[in-house]
Amino acid sequence: MTCCRNRGEYRSTPAERRARGKSRSWRIRDIRRPRASRISFLVLALALPPIPATPQDTLPPPTFTLAGQVVDALSGAPVVSAVIKVPDLRRYVFADLNGRFRLPDFPAGTWEIVVEMLGYHTIDGAVTVTEGNGLVLQMRPDPVALEALVVRTRADRLLQDRRRRFPLRVTTIGAPEINGAINPDPVAIFKKNVTSIVVGCEDSFGSWAYGGCYWDGRKGKVPVTVYLNENRLLGGVNELSAVPAYQIHSMDWVHATGQLRVYTYWFINRLNETRLGLEPWMVPMG
Repeated sequence: MTCCRNRGEYRSTPAERRARGKSRSWRIRDIRRPRASRISFLVLALALPPIPATPQDTLPPPTFTLAGQVVDALSGAPVVSAVIKVPDLRRYVFADLNGRFRLPDFPAGTWEIVVEMLGYHTIDGAVTVTEGNGLVLQMRPDPVALEALVVRTRADRLLQDRRRRFPLRVTTIGAPEINGAINPDPVAIFKKNVTSIVVGCEDSFGSWAYGGCYWDGRKGKVPVTVYLNENRLLGGVNELSAVPAYQIHSMDWVHATGQLRVYTYWFINRLNETRLGLEPWMVPMG
């Protein structure tokens, strides 16, 4: 480096200036590289598809507490211990001493509601409910059922309690329907006394089964599963047809599960004379 003539300053030589120029151009190139990388990352991020929303991001439908009362249609008195079922939600509740009931976390909409009580006709229908409006359910007395209340055996109590505690609709075919049937075939009696559309189909063995299936609006044709005295009949309705109708005490039909439960008088006597109990029915998932 050469010294300037004025003020004692130094002036760089041409060789020193060329060296500094190379060093500055290297630093400029080194600084500009990250900027190009940032631009490439931005373009890549814009090209990626958006992340779909997870189920946790969607809010559940609003709910409220559905309250109501079950009363006698003639006297207006509360119907104590009536069971209120909502089959689509697989829920049920019992009315209290004032005939009132509450169902928390209830979604608004139109739901099928079933109300059952010994000595009364069953209420069954679709009801549209929203927050702020309650239900007043009027039940009509059933004189025939009231007469049957005079004699209620242990077996009757066990069967009725299991039906009442099951949240889905249960159709019971009793002694009057069975004894008064023109066709003594148990399958024909079953087909006549239920609201389900019962049709024929092949069973698991490939044989044609009259009344072996029923029509479900969502699933289509579904096989009927038959239980005799709590034991499953592998032969289904074909095996049930071999049972004499006079030996059958009652039947329980559950459309939602496709189960037909048949009880003979021999089984009813066992329930009455022993400490044999009944297992609760399992509620299907989904």
